[in-house]
Amino acid sequence: MLKKVLALAAAGVAAFATVACEKAQLLAPTQSTITISAASRLLPSNGETEVTAAVVEQAGTPVQNGTTVRFTTNLGRVDPAEAQTRNGVATTRFFGNNSSGVARVTATSGAASGGTANGNVVEITVGTAAVNTVTLRANPGSIGPAGGSVELVATVVGENGQPLPGILVTFNADQGSLGSSAATTNTSGEARTTLTTSQQAIVSATAGTKTSTNVTITQRAGPIVSISCAPAAGTGNCASVPASATNNTATVLFTVTRPTGSSALRTATLDFGDGTSQALGNIGGGTATVTHTYAGPSGSSVAAYTATVQATDINGESQSASTNVIVTPRAPLGVNLTGTANGNATTAGQQWTFTATVAPSDTVVRSYEWDFGDGEEATTTGNTTTHVYEAEATARRETVTVTVTTTDGREATGRTEIIIDDLP
Repeated sequence: MLKKVLALAAAGVAAFATVACEKAQLLAPTQSTITISAASRLLPSNGETEVTAAVVEQAGTPVQNGTTVRFTTNLGRVDPAEAQTRNGVATTRFFGNNSSGVARVTATSGAASGGTANGNVVEITVGTAAVNTVTLRANPGSIGPAGGSVELVATVVGENGQPLPGILVTFNADQGSLGSSAATTNTSGEARTTLTTSQQAIVSATAGTKTSTNVTITQRAGPIVSISCAPAAGTGNCASVPASATNNTATVLFTVTRPTGSSALRTATLDFGDGTSQALGNIGGGTATVTHTYAGPSGSSVAAYTATVQATDINGESQSASTNVIVTPRAPLGVNLTGTANGNATTAGQQWTFTATVAPSDTVVRSYEWDFGDGEEATTTGNTTTHVYEAEATARRETVTVTVTTTDGREATGRTEIIIDDLP
């Protein structure tokens, strides 16, 4: 019985020893060397990267598979904290954990060291601490004369020029309003926002301790044009231009000016306000003059027109200017008829000369139709005619009329009374 108990006890001790051996960690032997490396040495605050530790013995051969390596860090975290080697290499992952700074990740195993160069420590710069340079650009780089919006693009890179994603960038502007005052960089290291302003603005971007140089959003000069109008004949403005009696039209002269300070024009067009227009080009000389003829009113009211010049500059900005043209009715058609006896009455009669004077004086007459009052009539194209009246024993009175017809179809009548002398 005693032998049996002793045998069971011995078996138990042996089993315990076996389990203890299986649970004991395999560590690197004395004078082994650990060299640690990271796939990325620059990370955003929430980034992660693979970390590997290569462990070799003094002879330069990899340590035995399954050798335990422990990883520690002063910033962020490593997972797993312990890993076993395979072909001398143990692997873990480092996580930034939304932190910012320089993480020192250390690998240890037994009596192994990092050598004289501390090869068992790797530094990983995390978050804004990784920022080396912030550059800022605006697209477009200017706003129009009435203001506008531009896109601000901040680019964040590390020491080696590597774009840094996940970096918080703050924007600042001395004028206008920002769509967002902060943005996070994308995979290209770019953070974006918009600026809306009505005047020149100076902007900058900051990531961590780095701030970009200032960028000035300039305000472009816009197109400037003015227009004036004067009668083509005479002086004054176009607030009251009489229509011609000849053809019931009024001709005016427009002067379009692009003053100093205007942006360079691409094109300008003058709309006369009567359904017609004329291209003026870019008014490179500063002024352009254009004559135009307007139709006069058909009745007693005025004919009103608005002439507008529309200018577009090389940036696509536009501006317009207008002036009014008022065409007043032409003067009414009038006829003054006079008659003159060409001597005393004789048995042959008495000859008279008649002259029709038409007003306005520039009226173009097509025909004069004369009624001499004694049953005789005549038609002429000139304004003077003669007629012989039969003389009688007593003097008599006659009414002479002339009807004037103009080339544009208007008519007017003039009258006069004459006394025919009696026979001597």
